[in-house]
Amino acid sequence: MRSAQRRGRNPAEIAVDAERLFESVSRSHLGATSCLTCYEVEEALYRLLTQSARGISRAETLLIPAARSITTQVQIVVDLFRISVLDLTSGTVRLQLQQLDLQTRGIRAADALHAASAIVFDADLLVSTDDALLQLDGILLNTRGCKILCQDTDSAIRLL
Repeated sequence: MRSAQRRGRNPAEIAVDAERLFESVSRSHLGATSCLTCYEVEEALYRLLTQSARGISRAETLLIPAARSITTQVQIVVDLFRISVLDLTSGTVRLQLQQLDLQTRGIRAADALHAASAIVFDADLLVSTDDALLQLDGILLNTRGCKILCQDTDSAIRLL
């Protein structure tokens, strides 16, 4: 969904990194994503579509099914690469609220819930292109008390 460069890489390079990362995870690691990912990708596509549909009557009614289709694509990727989708539970929300580092560092709700999901999953590595999550590198602790690395796709590939 990136339409501009990110840390010196264009969207095509980021997509190649993501596919390589998914392949590596599916071969020899347990991978997971927060269920919030489905919401975030649909909202991102909806925002893009809304910008191009200004002035069209009833655009919202037409754009929601189009944006929702990306959630199907996310589900295909999840199934193809054997990635678990982590439920958002009251326990995850409580954990997010208990993580004072997330609050004091200004990590907003969705990103904080992604971070809490990584903790609950007992992750060693959280992969994101989000600057706020990348700044948590080595700050969060998983359930074993080990630091969670927070890396962009290109760095994560080298670690795996």
